[in-house]
Amino acid sequence: MTLVYTCKHCGGEVGRINPTEINAERLGWNVLSTEERQKLMQYQPDQSINFEVICESCQQILEQNPEYHELDHFIQ
Repeated sequence: MTLVYTCKHCGGEVGRINPTEINAERLGWNVLSTEERQKLMQYQPDQSINFEVICESCQQILEQNPEYHELDHFIQ
């Protein structure tokens, strides 16, 4: 199982963690509720798990344009 972190706004890959490096507690999964896990983690057919996060570039855009926080996706 590989964890893939992608930006929820631009779709760019932020990072990837290989199976040998996975530790649920170190990743903070143990503090997520079932609802949060369902919202944040998408299981893929290739057995990887995709997480939507925000990359640094999109975070900077959000900081410069606070009204974008109201949008699910601000990059078309």
